[in-house]
Amino acid sequence: MTLHLAKLTLNLQSRQARKDLADPYDMHRTLNRAFTGPDGLSPFLWRLEDSRPGELPVLLVQSKDAPDWQQLPEHWSVDQAQRVWEPEKVIRPGQWVRFRVLVNPTITTVPKGVDVQGSARGHRKRLGLTKAEDQLGWLQRQGQRLGLRDMDATVVRSGKVRSSKKKGHPMTVVIALLEGQALVGDAAALAGGIRTGIGHARMLGLGLISVAPL
Repeated sequence: MTLHLAKLTLNLQSRQARKDLADPYDMHRTLNRAFTGPDGLSPFLWRLEDSRPGELPVLLVQSKDAPDWQQLPEHWSVDQAQRVWEPEKVIRPGQWVRFRVLVNPTITTVPKGVDVQGSARGHRKRLGLTKAEDQLGWLQRQGQRLGLRDMDATVVRSGKVRSSKKKGHPMTVVIALLEGQALVGDAAALAGGIRTGIGHARMLGLGLISVAPL
């Protein structure tokens, strides 16, 4: 099954684009227009790439169905490039790959005195990981689920992103941009992770894994 991967260059002269850049929930809501059809909303992942001063902002958008960019606001972007690919045809076991992913690294905790096996349901709390070593540990655990081995990764940047529109309440999540390389042990598991993304808060532009063979 093919994936559609698009690179959108946003137009800073567009008021809507500037508004979306200021709030990831607004960005997701605008992108929804390109993936809403008779059968409802088709799932997609997106990530705002880092840019240098003076450069226009660039979005990566990945989906299983072809988007309809004509549904986006007029003049919202100045360039759209798109290609299709199949992770299963590119990734092979025993292959070294480089990767980049912007994620919400978290752990789930249970208050003291609460039975983890029984009454913990409804009491669990998700906490963002702010230390680099904890973020890399989170990535190692994710890498195991993705069938990656011998991972060497770094935290490019970390911080927090705020969205004001989640069910009408402000929401702040910890984010980390992680890059590195790893050996593919289970190509099918990695391909599955590429398709679905990893971690939480994917609607805020998190979880999209970019992978390329070395």
